[in-house]
This record gives sequence, C-alpha cells and structure tokens, in this order.
Amino acid sequence: MPDRATKPQRVESTYSVREEAPLMASVHRALFFALLFSSAFLAAECTNDHRTNKNGGILVTDFTISGTQTIGATNLARITTAFIGSCFDEDSEEVEERLRASFQDRGYFKVEVKSLRVKPADPLGVPKPVTLDAEVSEGLRYRLGQITFVDNHAFDAETLRREFPLKTGEIFERDKIARGLEGLRKLYGSSGFLDYTAIPETRFDSNATTNLIMTFQEGPQYHMGKLDIAAAKEAAARLRSEWKLAEGAVYDATYIDHYLDDNRNLFPVSFSRENVQIFQNCPDALVEVRVIIDPAEDPSHPEPKNVPCAKHETKETQK
Repeated sequence: MPDRATKPQRVESTYSVREEAPLMASVHRALFFALLFSSAFLAAECTNDHRTNKNGGILVTDFTISGTQTIGATNLARITTAFIGSCFDEDSEEVEERLRASFQDRGYFKVEVKSLRVKPADPLGVPKPVTLDAEVSEGLRYRLGQITFVDNHAFDAETLRREFPLKTGEIFERDKIARGLEGLRKLYGSSGFLDYTAIPETRFDSNATTNLIMTFQEGPQYHMGKLDIAAAKEAAARLRSEWKLAEGAVYDATYIDHYLDDNRNLFPVSFSRENVQIFQNCPDALVEVRVIIDPAEDPSHPEPKNVPCAKHETKETQK
C-alpha cells in the first residue's frame, strides 16, 4: 500500500519537471505572437494616419458630437465618419483643430469647440483605441462675398482670382481658400517672386457673407544665375545639357522638381532633392543652383551663400 500511494506522486513530480517548462514556453510564445499580431492589426486599422510617432498615438473608434443647432445630419455624419478609423498623436489640441477645420470646410467659419473628451478603451493599446465626445457650437454658415487684391503688381486681379476655386455666393470653405493661397504661391514662385507674401484678411458681414482681402508684398523678381554640378566630368556635362533654364532667364521655383523627375535615370539611386542647394542673392535678384552628386567634384570655391536685402529696401527700390 505505501508503494502504491507514493508511485503516483513520483509520476506527478516527474511530469511537472519535464513537461512544465516546455508548456510555459509555448504559452509565452503564444502570448508574444498574440500581442505582436494584435499591435499590427491595430496599426493597420489607421485608415488615415496623422501621427508623428507611429509607435504611439490614438485610434478613434467612435465619435459623438453634441450641441449643434443648424448643421444637417448628413454633414455631421461625414465629419464623424472622417475621424473614425483615423489615428492621431495623443494631443487633444491637434484633434480640436482638425475638428474645427472640418466645420470650417463646410462654411461654419466661426465654429467653437466648447469641449472635447477623449475616452481610452485600452490604455495599453498601440495605437490606443479611444472614443471622442465633443460639444460644438457651429454658428452661422458663411458664403463668399468678394475677394479683393491689394498691392499686386506682377499679376492683375483677374489672374489672381482664377486661383481660387470659389465663386461669389458659394459656401466659404476653408479648404478651397487654402487651395487658392497655394495656387498663388506657385504662380508667383514660377515667375521668380521667391520672397512673395500674401496676407489674407477676412471680414464678416451681417448677412452671413465673408469678404476676403489679400494684401501682397511681392519682393524682387529673381533670375537664374550660375549653375554648378558637382559630378564627374562626363556626368556633369550630360546633366548640364539637360538643364533648360538659361542664365539670366526669369527663375522658376517649380523647375528643379521637373528637371529631377525628367532626368531621374541620370542620377544615382541615392540622389534626392536634398542634394540640390539653392542660394538667393536678393540685392542682385539672382539665384544660384548647385547639384551635388560627388562632393569631391564640387567646383564652388568659396561656397556661395544667401544674401538678404537690406532692411531699408522696399519692393519699390527692388524693381
């Protein structure tokens, strides 16, 4: 009887020593891969990823907006749907600004986000799944009145107006105004006005219309100066022959990107836009361009530098 009582105990003891370690290792491996695949799955669910750090942030799984008065259910649903599934940095101010912009893109230019609550569902998730709850007062929905241009000399008002994809009387959409400003930047940049600035001012009328006043500081019109290509002699000659912006011609700020795209096969695989240096000489209104493929072949001695205009110089003295 004693032998019968002790034998099963020895079997249990033997089992725990020989089998428990592999079993626990298997469990640990399973947990590890479960966590790994879980993180990958969550990251893959970022339909729009606005994070600066891809190893953190939040994933919006649901969004409720309350407090609105006049915005329609369809527009409200489009706003919340755009957020759901998107990832952001863990910064409520950034999310608030994006929410404000969503309303402004629909004409509610004076929208006020009164509160925004972020509720995490899994604090350990990467990204962290959260629900959003916002109270918003959208205010009036504005339409475009007039766009007025002040101190523009290089282009007439009709040319500038074409850059804005909005007609008088249409909903004053923030996104379309931003596209118009970007169009102006490209228009001026392609015509050599590299120091151009345009200051927008909005004036709201009592009849829910918005007038936009654009005040310009155009600066000097730059021309193409010297082109340096730091590369072996044969490669430099080939690249120089493909450069079509002649010295003395009006400088086009968009030309370099076209040049690089059209001649990609002539550059090393590692070459990037960062290997192109641009130097502005404001008093002479000239631009010098350096394309660096092999620094050892750099012909620029001394190295050029940016030369700003004197503070007292104005756009009238620069003409």
